[in-house]
Amino acid sequence: MRYRVMVTRVQVAERWVRATDEEDAAKKVQAEFDKPYGYFGSWKTTTSEVEVVEAEQTTVITPNPLSEDGPMLLGIKDAGRALGISYSMVHELTTKGEIEWTQIASRKYISRDSLLAFIKENTHRGFQARY
Repeated sequence: MRYRVMVTRVQVAERWVRATDEEDAAKKVQAEFDKPYGYFGSWKTTTSEVEVVEAEQTTVITPNPLSEDGPMLLGIKDAGRALGISYSMVHELTTKGEIEWTQIASRKYISRDSLLAFIKENTHRGFQARY
């Protein structure tokens, strides 16, 4: 999911400015604001307000259901499509040993049972602390 968020933040900074009067001082500070990255100082946030205005579904890769009558072994790309993740992620998972795989000649294949076992082992409910 992707969310559009509106953030309103009020910040305060104090700075001494050499000027002839208050109006001149305000103009000098405003000129600093008009420059990109012009006003560096120690800012203090006094209030912040965050509002989520819109949500948008952004899933690009969707899992393909495994058909019952398909091949017993899937190539890395087909396994990625079935899981809904990229080829490189499946390759990394096989390299780390998180998904069992079979080598035939120089290619890696993943059994349907290994994919289902991987899903079952990595399916969690509720909060899981990461260390």
